[in-house]
Amino acid sequence: MKTNWLLGVAVGIATGITLVVACSDDSPDDADAAVCDCPAAEPPLAGRITSVRDMNPITPGGAGITSVDCPAGATVIAGACEVMDVDANVVVMESRFTRGSQQGYLCRWSALNATANNTGFAEAICLMPAP
Repeated sequence: MKTNWLLGVAVGIATGITLVVACSDDSPDDADAAVCDCPAAEPPLAGRITSVRDMNPITPGGAGITSVDCPAGATVIAGACEVMDVDANVVVMESRFTRGSQQGYLCRWSALNATANNTGFAEAICLMPAP
């Protein structure tokens, strides 16, 4: 009884090793399908990623908001908010994607304790549609 069980395990292990070796990239004879000649699912990204920026003033004691839209048909893939002059009293309150008919990025700052004017920048990184 024990011999049959051990024989079954040994045959299973040998079969598994044979299949792994036969289907690996460095086997002498590939047992798997022919070489893939499928078309690319997506055109190359080179030249399709673009950046757009916009700015708006941030007033001391108040707030500032800036949004920027990607070109028509493009998809926003990243974004950023920054200020022209570093000021610990200017705080990013909101940093988010905008979705809808026009995709882009929105930034909102608070400058309640700031004493000087500043400028806020919103940047959207966009993927242009395939040609």
